[in-house]
Parts: sequence; C-alpha cells; structure tokens
Amino acid sequence: MPRIGLRETIFSVNCFAAAMLALFVSFSLGLERPFWAMATVYITSQPMSGAVRSKAVFRLAGTAIGGLVTVLLVPTLVNAPVLLSLALASWVAGCQFVSLLDRTPRSYLFMLAGYTAALIGFPSVTHPEAIFDTAVLRVQEIGIGVLCAAVIHSVIFPRSVVGVYGTRAKAVLATAEHWIADILAEEPATRTAPERRRLAADVTDLHVTATHIPFDTARIRPTRALLTGLQDRLVQLIPLVSAVEDRLRGLAAIGPLPPEVSQAVAQVRGWVVDPTSSPGADGLAREGRVSEGAHRPDAGKPDIAPPTQARDWPGLLALNLIARLDELVDTLAETRALVAAVADPEAPRAIVAGVTARPLHRDYGLALLSATATLLTVLGCCLFWVVTGWPEGAVAAMIAAVVCCFFATLDDPVPAQRGFLIWTVASLPLAAVYLFGILPMIDGFAMLCLALAPALLALGAVMAIPSWYGRMIPMLIGFAGGLALTNVYTVDAASFFNSSVAQVIGVAAAMTMTRLVRSIGASTAIRRLRRAGWRDLALLAERPSRLPTWRSRMLDRVGLLAGRIGEVEDEERDAVATALRELRMGLSLAQIAPGPQHAALRSALGAWFGQLANGREPAPPPALLDDIDRAITSDLTRDADPQRLAALVGLRRNVFPAAPAWIDRGMAA
Repeated sequence: MPRIGLRETIFSVNCFAAAMLALFVSFSLGLERPFWAMATVYITSQPMSGAVRSKAVFRLAGTAIGGLVTVLLVPTLVNAPVLLSLALASWVAGCQFVSLLDRTPRSYLFMLAGYTAALIGFPSVTHPEAIFDTAVLRVQEIGIGVLCAAVIHSVIFPRSVVGVYGTRAKAVLATAEHWIADILAEEPATRTAPERRRLAADVTDLHVTATHIPFDTARIRPTRALLTGLQDRLVQLIPLVSAVEDRLRGLAAIGPLPPEVSQAVAQVRGWVVDPTSSPGADGLAREGRVSEGAHRPDAGKPDIAPPTQARDWPGLLALNLIARLDELVDTLAETRALVAAVADPEAPRAIVAGVTARPLHRDYGLALLSATATLLTVLGCCLFWVVTGWPEGAVAAMIAAVVCCFFATLDDPVPAQRGFLIWTVASLPLAAVYLFGILPMIDGFAMLCLALAPALLALGAVMAIPSWYGRMIPMLIGFAGGLALTNVYTVDAASFFNSSVAQVIGVAAAMTMTRLVRSIGASTAIRRLRRAGWRDLALLAERPSRLPTWRSRMLDRVGLLAGRIGEVEDEERDAVATALRELRMGLSLAQIAPGPQHAALRSALGAWFGQLANGREPAPPPALLDDIDRAITSDLTRDADPQRLAALVGLRRNVFPAAPAWIDRGMAA
C-alpha cells in the first residue's frame, strides 16, 4: 500500500486547491466545459514546481497548435469523412513521431499538438460550424487549468527543481567516487557493474531534470553553460573510470603492479576519498577552466608522474593506465567544482568554456513504427464509427489517439495500456456514485468543493507517489470526464454508459493494434541500441571531429541499456559492459585521429563497425589485430606522442580483450 507523508499531502492539497480554483474561474466565466480545466490541473501537476511550469507552458502551446489545426482541417474536409479521418490520424501520428525523437520535456508540446486535434476534431464532425468556438473553448479551459496549477504549485510550499537537481548531482558524484574508490582499492571490489549501470542511468536522468530549470521558482538558477558543463564532465567520467578498471585488471593478471603505478593508484584513491589529502597545484584555475573565485573543494589534486618509456606489454598497459588516471583526476576535479557550484547557486560560480548541447539517442525506425501503429488505430476506430453510425464512436477514436500517444516511449506499451484501461474502468463506479447519488443533492460551489474533497484529496495524495502515478492519472481523468461538470447539472444515464463503453473500446483498440504492430521486447530494444552505437562508431572512424556528439549519444545509450538489464536473460546482461567498451573504443579512435599515419587503421575499424551495424556481427578480423600491433610498433619506433600510444594500447585492449600480449616483433626477431 502507498505510504502518504507530508510531501504527498501538500502536493494533494495544492492539486485540489488548483482544481477548485480552475473550476471556479470556469464557472464564473460561463464556460461550457469546466471539467476540462479541472482534469488539466491534475494532468499538469508534478512534485517539482519548475516541472509544473514547464509542463504548463508546453501543454498550453501544444493545445493552441492542435486547436488551430482542427480549425483548418474540419471545415475543409467535413464532407469527406475518409479524408478527414486520414488527415486527423496523420497529424496525430506525425506529432507523435516528432515527440519520440525529441526525448526531452519539450516533446510534451508535440504530443499535445497531436492528440488535441483528435480531442477537438472528432467530436466536432457532427457540427463543424462550431469548430472555431470549440477550439477556442478548449484552449481557454486548458489555459485556465495550467495557469491555476502553475500558480498554486509555485506559491504554496513550492519544491524547487534547482534544489532537487543539486541534491541529485551530489548523489551522482558520490556514486562516481564510490565506484572509483572501489576499483582503486588494494583489493578491488569484485562487483562494480551495479554502480556503473546506476551512474549511467543517473547521468541521463540529470540531463532531463535540467531541462526544467529555466522554468523554476528559484531566485538564482544555474546558468545553461554551468549545467551543460557538468553534464559534459559526467559523460567523460564513466568511460574513463571503466578504462582504469579494465587496465588494472589487465595488469593484475600479468603480475604485481609496478611500484610507480601502485604509488599513483594509491595517491589517486586517497584523493578521491579525501580531496584535501594530497598536496598539489589546483589544475582547474591554472588551466583557466574554472574561475579563481569559484568554490573549489579540490585544491589538493594530485600530480601523477608519467611512467618510464615502455618497451613491453606490461609497460604499455602501465602507460595507458597512467594516462587514463591523469585524465580521470582532471575530470573528477572539474566535476566536483561544478557540482559544488550547482548545489549552491548563490556562491561564486564556476565559469565553463567550450561546452555544447548534449544530443541524445534517436531511434527513427521505432518512432516511425509507433506513429504507424497510432495511424492504423485511429483509422480503425474511425472506420468502426462510420460503418456503425454510433454517435459515441468519436469518443473511441479520440481516446485511442490519447492512449497511443501516452505510452509510445515504452518498448512494449501494452501492459501500461492495459493498466490505463483497468484504472479507467475503476474510475467509472466512483464517477457514477457522484453523478447519480451525490451531485443531485448539492447546491452551490462551496458544497461542490466539500463533496469532491474526499475523492480528489485521496487520489491526489496517492498520485504523488511515483510508483502509483501511472495508475492515478487514468483514475482522475476518468473521474473528471465521467462527472463532466457544467454550470447546470444535467445527467443522462444512456450518455454516461455509451461514453464509458466508447472509452473502453478506444483503449482496447489501441492495445490490439499496438500488440500487432509496435510492441518489442527488451532484448530487441537492446539489439537496436547496440546497432545504433556501431553505426555511429563507423561514422566516427571516418570523421573523428564528431567525438562530442558521439560520446553523448553513446553514454545515453549506456543509460538506456542499463534500464533494460533487469528485463532480459542473464546471457544478455553484459550489454552495458560491452557498450562501455565500445565507448572507450570511440575515445581511442578520436585520440589517434590527428595525422595521416593511422588512416588505414581507422578505415579498417570503420569497416568492421559497419559490418556489425548491418547485422552480421562478425568477430574482429585477425588482420585488424596485426594493424593495431604495427601501429603500436611504429609509434614506439618514432617515439610518438605518449597520449596517442596510450590510445592505441587501449584500442587493442578493447577490441581484442582476450588477445595474447603484444610483443615487439623487431626485438623478437
């Protein structure tokens, strides 16, 4: 059973106050469908005030766009039912396609623009002359609802997004530090995969939370550059830490760590556990990446001495490990300073230069499949409506559009759609009790508020619990829609029954078509994510300048993979570790890019990644190992850049983790 605390109670009271305010304003203005405003309050409400405001803005804008589209389409095509159905269904599907590609809270705007056209357009087919008034009324009611929700949640005990983001950023940093300390310990932890997966998922979650900050109620908010800079450093941390972990294991398999490596590892671990434990210059200020006035908890950042020139495989692994440790120290120091600045926005802020927006993974094929399922579902409901001549067929078509859009981001939306159906049906008896038993005895707005309070306060408090949110939203939507409150109490049992049946048919149609066209399992989703990663690796081999974009998308995919690990069989659970190894391959590719001497090696790697992306999934060819070995020998002979040599060693370790140790063929001969 859900546990209701103070936070949930405050959230529910705020929702109820906003809903009653929206009803009062709608009644006072004489609007025809005040229940739209009441339902909008609950749909818009979120635990964080900034999220409420951002959702309110996107919902109002999406509703206005959807209303405009219906005003253009319905009068023009009302005499051609097939064309009108096709036009509205295509608009809903197209907006859903765009929203699935966006993957930020802004996607809500596109989703609303889509199904709002269905909500306004289909019921207006029988009286197209009133379409403009209906569209304006819908925008007015939604506007009242979102405005009331935004004002109440912003004024009465608001919960700042900035505060939540700062707390989460500290928690993510603590997870990263714990992971680093575990792998650098004298006796490394045997299981670090849960920390790795959680960190990857948390970084993406932070990115999504940050998109609400511009709408937050906090007086001082972190700048976009600061937020993006923190995201960029967190993105860099994960492949660096996993690379250090892999190199340590490789060296441990050969024998004891060399003294200088062991000393460097111990020094770094001590600094990770206690940032003030190691004397050293502050590299952040020295390099100009963080201002002198910024709060810096990392003044004791250790200086790591480079190892002696390597001529054998253990020495090369040590060279790679030291290089990665040095990068890790720099990146963690910057991350700590940025987290401190985000957690305390009123303190002197870190100044971050050279940051870019973080692109996320996009699955065009799955988005197109989802849009196709929505198109076919809406058209099927319209066909049933036209053939039977059932007046409530419009309700089935618009509910089908809403349900298809709500759950399109899931691998298999059918279980969630089934839950939506169950809780919608559960709301109908409650609505019937109010509609036929309680509302006839009410006189006046004050009595209405008192009558609605028990049900709405209870449902709102449960809705504040994340695990129950998906159940309470259909319950509240069904309850508000079933009541259909207007200025004059009217009740029609036949209309209530027909509308309820139409809702069930619409959800059932969405479930059926989704099952036939759209549903995929977690295993299929994992394979699609990995193939997308291989395609990007092939492009990166050709154009290394794409590294920032590629790295962000790859880490996002790691987080998406991590969220699906619990849904697959044991043999597929190494997908996250493999994806991280591929992430390290890309970093090494970018580091060997300068100069033409390794162009042939990059081309060979790109060809192999291309084969993987095309579904053939071959093992890396033995000739590729020879190419990497020759590149290592060539760089050693020329005393090339140690960073590039370390990248070649990392590339060999990641592409051929089980290969025999590298040997200098010239010395062996």
